[in-house]
Amino acid sequence: MPSTPRKKPSAKTVPIRGSRGSLQEAGRKSGVRKDILSSEVLDRAVGLFAQRGFAGTSLKDVADAVGLSRPAIYYYFPSKDALLEELLTGVTVSAARILDNVEKRTDLSPIEKIGAAARDLVLWVTERRLHFIAIDRSENELPAPILARHREAKRRVLSGMMHLIEEAVAAGEARAVDSRVTAFAIIGMCNWTAWWFVPDGGLSAATIADRISDLAMHSVQRSRAANGSASDVRALTSEIRDILGLIDRGAT
Repeated sequence: MPSTPRKKPSAKTVPIRGSRGSLQEAGRKSGVRKDILSSEVLDRAVGLFAQRGFAGTSLKDVADAVGLSRPAIYYYFPSKDALLEELLTGVTVSAARILDNVEKRTDLSPIEKIGAAARDLVLWVTERRLHFIAIDRSENELPAPILARHREAKRRVLSGMMHLIEEAVAAGEARAVDSRVTAFAIIGMCNWTAWWFVPDGGLSAATIADRISDLAMHSVQRSRAANGSASDVRALTSEIRDILGLIDRGAT
């Protein structure tokens, strides 16, 4: 008697076991999308990178943290470098885009653009605190091509902020300041929130962003003589000295 032909086994999906019990099966009809799972993998990787650094974290460590096998994690990120590229795009590259977008705005004065850039940077940093810390702690361990891209994005952030400051000075809204030093100071003030901001603390990210925005604008805002008082005259005299100092430095 001829044997009954066997059915070919159907392709099995790869199970994903998260810390919350189950993240469903990859490719299952439950509708869990690849980008959501990729975000889950990236978030777990970020925690490990922040704790151990990039060099001290293997792709297997990431797979174990998410509950995936190594072959399964390749579906989302084929290598540890691919994880880092994704992380970099969401951190440094995004910061450079913030400055580009603010510079193009036509609804703000030059001094207001400085405040808007600072506010947007703070909101970006506080939303991605662990991502930012992971990149910062692993910077010296980045593979050469990724490190080059990271440094180029950082240069874009610095040059973008310098340009905003120089525009405000040219418009007469900001004092004559060293744009490079001032840009570093404002960017540093924004970036440092990654270490001290507490999501459940007394101040929201938006409130902190508004306050730092105000500090950024007032750190460069030009004094304006209102009534010829001695204090106003001293402030304007100080501005003139600053301008002459910048001229002298530029001429040497």
